[in-house]
Amino acid sequence: MSLEDTKAKLLTANETLEGLLTQINDLYVEEMSAENKNLKEALSELHNSREIDLVKIVQDIKNFNGHKFYTFLHVFNSALPLLNESVEKILYCLTHVAQQASGYLAVDEAFKCFCKVEAHRPIDGIEFIMEQPELSIYAPFLSSSILAYRSDRVAEAIQITKNLIGNNNQIVRGQAYFALGQLDVSEVQASLIWDLLSSNANNETDDNCRALILKSALYFGGKYPSYWPQIEEFLLTFIERTSAEIIYQISDITAFQRVDIPPTVLHLLIKQLANVSPENNNAVSNINYVLVKLVEKGSSSFAVELLESILNAGVEITDLGYFTNELLNKRQELLNHIITKWFLSGKLSLCNSVSKLLHDVIDKDIELKAEMAQLNDEVKQVFVANKAIGWLFTRPISVASFILSIYETASPTTHKTLEQALYDPMLLSYPGELKQFLQSCINKGFQVHLCERLLDRLDVYHTNIKEVFDLKELIAPSENVRAYWKKSNKDMQAAYEEASKGSFIREIATTQRLLYGNSSIYYVHKGNGEQLRQEMQMQSFSHSTEMPRLNVLDPESLDYILRIYRCERIKDEVNS
Repeated sequence: MSLEDTKAKLLTANETLEGLLTQINDLYVEEMSAENKNLKEALSELHNSREIDLVKIVQDIKNFNGHKFYTFLHVFNSALPLLNESVEKILYCLTHVAQQASGYLAVDEAFKCFCKVEAHRPIDGIEFIMEQPELSIYAPFLSSSILAYRSDRVAEAIQITKNLIGNNNQIVRGQAYFALGQLDVSEVQASLIWDLLSSNANNETDDNCRALILKSALYFGGKYPSYWPQIEEFLLTFIERTSAEIIYQISDITAFQRVDIPPTVLHLLIKQLANVSPENNNAVSNINYVLVKLVEKGSSSFAVELLESILNAGVEITDLGYFTNELLNKRQELLNHIITKWFLSGKLSLCNSVSKLLHDVIDKDIELKAEMAQLNDEVKQVFVANKAIGWLFTRPISVASFILSIYETASPTTHKTLEQALYDPMLLSYPGELKQFLQSCINKGFQVHLCERLLDRLDVYHTNIKEVFDLKELIAPSENVRAYWKKSNKDMQAAYEEASKGSFIREIATTQRLLYGNSSIYYVHKGNGEQLRQEMQMQSFSHSTEMPRLNVLDPESLDYILRIYRCERIKDEVNS
């Protein structure tokens, strides 16, 4: 579509705000697959000729909600550098956007591009911002104004930034610090910038400003690598006083590697992430990516060290969804290493993290394998096997595969202990699921003799159980059985009602009680007010899971042994 055709369509749709937004959205979608892209040129020309007032349209939008509004704002940002408008009017407009749609659009970047077009705009912007009574609203655009200075006027930009650092408003100071690290300057001027950053770091008390000093120092190092030794020495003392803001900046930079940081500096920064607070959700989310990147780069030991540190700080392993998904689906060897290491430590927090890690995995049975390099004696081998039973009891295949991997290289004495653990409590509790698993091992030719012995013992056990159950003296009276199931169903219904009170399902669906029949009746309301009766046949579905039998036959003994397995420690570990 030609530029004139685009302008004609925009003018036709300009009768109403809704119509114009819809037309801009349609043209934007068309341009995505078109060779000629002239939407921003058309809008800027219409604005400059005063046929359409883009700035007024933005200011008139009171609620930025919906795809069309954000498409329009995206197009407006791209057209902004082409507009013939005063800096003041643009700032009024962009502060409105920033307040209404914060976090969605890079309005500060758009303003920087606008200021770069004419040499007077950066200083006009700074002067206008500093004159405003509501300084905190306009101050976030200061760094954009500073960074828009042309290369031949960068000395002026440095001087203005130096003056802003002395301001009482922390947002103003923060913007000045942030701009310092990104200015394109000569080597001589770089020395001046570094002096400004490092000298003011010791006097700055605001945590947000200190975080921006850190960010600026790292960006400065990315531009001028010769300063990395000085930056590393500076960081050694600067990050001793950590805060949530500094931790977040470190997590953001190290997670997404926006700067090429030397390994020693990167290691120093990542070690600080161990101080993260569980409430600092954004930082915890970024640490997800840090952990994955460390593993991808071959620094798995460093990743595990960081992981253990943040877990000890109170972060839940369930908060690290990206990393745990990578661990469960792509890093089986590292998963085995971590589980073996944590079980061997005997620490409740780490063992509990293993349980939580595997608790919600429902799409497949995860087979584990112990890392035998860590289990160099019989005591450790039996110890981690017991830990696997205690903490992963509800995942029988994971437990069985883990113990079988230890059995493969264990001594004859340890063989007997591990075989007994596989039989009681595991096989006796899960005779269905584990029987199939052991049979699959036999079919694969893996530990055939052991699996056959276990299955034979299970058959004998079931035969004996059947003989006992046939004794009339042990059969409960029918009225007791009915009373039991009646109470059980009543308790289950009460638990269901209690659990569903806070369910989001009730917010999006209507609860109906079916008294009889096998179909549901509902009505569809037409636009003319009529109701159309519809009938929907109910479909059956089912889900089954194997409950541990020992939890019914001997619950006290089972609970006791699982608690022992979870809490026991190796003597050397206790003494240390």
